[in-house]
Amino acid sequence: MNLGKAIIAGFFVWTLSAAGAQAMSSAGTGPMIPEFKEGMAASEGKDFATAEARLKAAVEKLPTHVESWSLLGYVSRQLGKIDDAFKYYDKALSIDKEFRPALNYLGHLYLELGQIDKARATLGRLDDACFFGCPEYDDLKAAVAAGKSGKY
Repeated sequence: MNLGKAIIAGFFVWTLSAAGAQAMSSAGTGPMIPEFKEGMAASEGKDFATAEARLKAAVEKLPTHVESWSLLGYVSRQLGKIDDAFKYYDKALSIDKEFRPALNYLGHLYLELGQIDKARATLGRLDDACFFGCPEYDDLKAAVAAGKSGKY
């Protein structure tokens, strides 16, 4: 093995071991930072004001944490802060244009606002992101078919 290949192979092994050692979030897309974990727990408990505060702290700490932006959009939607929800979903999707939870939440927001065509377009984006199918697609597809937002 020549030196160039050895360096590349070593870097590949180092990258995999570093990535594997890092604690991952629930969707496996980034580090599980305490503020996100706290925000997620508050959201699950329907304490949306606390969730909003913790998730804002999460994105301040780690501005590229796509899950925090996405969940912050959901929480904002639950608080009736529609403009903020759109802003946070857009931010999440600017980080990862195929982030399934953000696409699902965005589709539900469109449904809540009676914008069925935009919900269908978002469902198309979600279909592209879910190569072999996924629960987010199935959920939004059912909601679009029913013409109303579901649990998301």
